[in-house]
Amino acid sequence: MRYFVSFFLISFILFLIQSLNASPDSVETVQDTRDAIDPSLENQVRFIEGPNYLFDSIKTHKFFSANFEQTTIQDKKSRLIKGKIIAHRSGKFKISYYEPLNEILFSDGEDFYRYEPELEQVNIQPLDELLSETPIGLFTLNLEEIKELFVVNDCEKNLNSYTCRLTSKKEESFIKWINISIKNSVFYSLRYLDSFGQIVSLKFKEASLSEIPTEEFKLIIPEGTDIVSFRDNAQ
Repeated sequence: MRYFVSFFLISFILFLIQSLNASPDSVETVQDTRDAIDPSLENQVRFIEGPNYLFDSIKTHKFFSANFEQTTIQDKKSRLIKGKIIAHRSGKFKISYYEPLNEILFSDGEDFYRYEPELEQVNIQPLDELLSETPIGLFTLNLEEIKELFVVNDCEKNLNSYTCRLTSKKEESFIKWINISIKNSVFYSLRYLDSFGQIVSLKFKEASLSEIPTEEFKLIIPEGTDIVSFRDNAQ
């Protein structure tokens, strides 16, 4: 089974992988667990904060690049996948998943590409609602667009980090809530619950807000790759 409905999840609502169906009861149970507090942080002082620090951080994240570790949990089973992300507020992004997934998710700002080297196949379709229905929107949408999608609450600050919960305003949204942690004004981790009852956690490493060269936002498709396009069907 694939766990793309993970992070940028991107097998994403649109291509939806073989997702597990979770009952409403299981989703409620997951929601009630909230975040488990790291024992090493229990004795730290925590302050209730407003969302302005989050908003300011989103504004500074014009570019974002990082390696990440993604853990997906469902039915008490977990799976770890590593990868790399580069993103820009114009809607462009490139997410490379390493073994065992070995996929590349790419957007040129207009279309979404899912390239599977082992299958020698790439699927292409319009972005449509992808950015607003998945966590990748936190890296590619502007602040006002994010505010239209989420209610921001439960913001807290401790000695090392700042965290907020973003709850979707849409009752039928694929993402129920996202917890985001920030350290030194840079996104440090994400944790979210999707409509399939999966809890997905991402921890970023070597994160950078430095400008990313234009040539990095390209997807090289080898000759002979089978191209499946859904663009005409969407029109």
